[in-house]
Amino acid sequence: MVTLNRLARRQLAPALYLCALAALTLAAHAAWQAWQAHDANRQMRDGVADAGAPPMVVFAHGVRLDREKDYDAALAAYSEAESRGELRHDTALGHAARLNASNIYLRRAIEVATRDGAAARAITLIELAKTGYRRVLRERPDEWGARYNLELAQVLVPDYEVRNWRPDGKETQVDDDALPDKAAWTEMVGAPRGMH
Repeated sequence: MVTLNRLARRQLAPALYLCALAALTLAAHAAWQAWQAHDANRQMRDGVADAGAPPMVVFAHGVRLDREKDYDAALAAYSEAESRGELRHDTALGHAARLNASNIYLRRAIEVATRDGAAARAITLIELAKTGYRRVLRERPDEWGARYNLELAQVLVPDYEVRNWRPDGKETQVDDDALPDKAAWTEMVGAPRGMH
């Protein structure tokens, strides 16, 4: 019986070391996650996004820049948050970033049109907003804020509809198969025929 106790003790010691090592590893991992969460909260509180910050922190930084009316930097932050969020399969973050970027385009278009009187730039910004809202609505058709803002943008700059004008003055609807490949078309509004 004496040999069995010695054997049990010899086998028990490495098992205890392995358990202690596993517990230490788990504790270190939990401490690392707590530090990362604390650092992310600090960055969001301070309104900064350090290099390598989580996508949510970059998104929060974009919101702060948007509120400060630094639109170009906010758009860059939303774009980065969207791309890095989708790498992590965070579709909700990418969706929110696209929606906020579209809202910036629409607000900027209204500001540019009323303050600067630059109609061409305002139309371009509205078309960018409409493209973003359509993408958001393809992902989530029940997004009522995007639907409302798309309708507002449509009122400001209606979509250009291609028509086939006949010499006799009567128009007919264009057959979509007869048109060039629409995938190669931009979504920018073009000059209507007859108004050159």
